[in-house]
Amino acid sequence: MDLSELLAPERIRCKCDEVHSKKRALQTLAEMLSQSLQPAEEETEEEVEPAEPNSSIGQLASKLLKSRPKPSDENENTLSEMGILDAFIIRERLGSTCLDHGIALPHSRLAHINQPIAALLTLTNPIDYDNGDKPAVDLILGLLVPEECNDEHLQILATLARRFSDVALRDKLRSFDSAENLYSFLTDLGSLS
Repeated sequence: MDLSELLAPERIRCKCDEVHSKKRALQTLAEMLSQSLQPAEEETEEEVEPAEPNSSIGQLASKLLKSRPKPSDENENTLSEMGILDAFIIRERLGSTCLDHGIALPHSRLAHINQPIAALLTLTNPIDYDNGDKPAVDLILGLLVPEECNDEHLQILATLARRFSDVALRDKLRSFDSAENLYSFLTDLGSLS
């Protein structure tokens, strides 16, 4: 699997200077992943049409109520920003996902996703990631895999850890200012395996 298959330009943020803590990093990753996993906005029952000049407020209110998005069911709730953040936090409580060389790899398995998906942050200022004696973190890749894919999950983690041990790759990832350019680099880089 190519790293570019896990990522997309909208799930990459380069040289973030607004992330100053582990919690904020996890929130940012959860936000990016959640936005990619949300169903399209086509789930409204009907489009709101402009009100007729002489329509009553009651008719307008009725149209607005009908146009609200359908309530999320339990499945979609786990794909919310909060559901993803909770999954990352639960995993972090088991032990830090910090690797060596300023890399963190928060990850979780979730029901209701069909394939592995990731988001990447590069930080302007490294953060403390509850990483003990390891250096502060400035490259963070958040990974979600389908709940039933235990072997694939472990394979992806092992491959990522191996790839991130390459100093040239780490330095190159840290150098990008643009998500599109970083993604293009990863696409050209080819397979993780």
